[in-house]
Amino acid sequence: MAAGVNANPGTGLARPAARRQAAGMISRWCALLVLSVGLLAGAEPERPEARIEGVLIPRGEKGFLALRLAGGGFELRFFSPERRPLVPEVPRAVVRFTPVGRKTGPESHLLELSGDGKALQSARTVRPPHGFRVTVLLFAAGAEQPLETHTADFRPDGD
Repeated sequence: MAAGVNANPGTGLARPAARRQAAGMISRWCALLVLSVGLLAGAEPERPEARIEGVLIPRGEKGFLALRLAGGGFELRFFSPERRPLVPEVPRAVVRFTPVGRKTGPESHLLELSGDGKALQSARTVRPPHGFRVTVLLFAAGAEQPLETHTADFRPDGD
């Protein structure tokens, strides 16, 4: 060993070499820590599942429909399978139902594109009580036959 350099007892390494090795190890750990923090900061946080208002109607691979009462009439919104809002895929829909406790027979409400283009809405008011079975028919522009037909229990208050 060189003169004037004290050996690290038990390791056989000179103290300056051991310090360089420790310093290199510390700098590697710091770099790894900085990299990890940077990756975590750039990662998209997990979003809680979006709350969809209304009665949820599954459409298989196409996602979901959400039917609710808004402004006294029906409003139909479209959602992806990941529950993200979509622009309506059709320009019009019809909601058919038989009001409970009334002898007026079945009713049909035409839903057309809303002013903001984010939903289909009916101009007619739906009189209470609001618990009934609905059939939702989706129509392409100019079509007389529905593209899709869905049936669901409509209970806006969660009953």
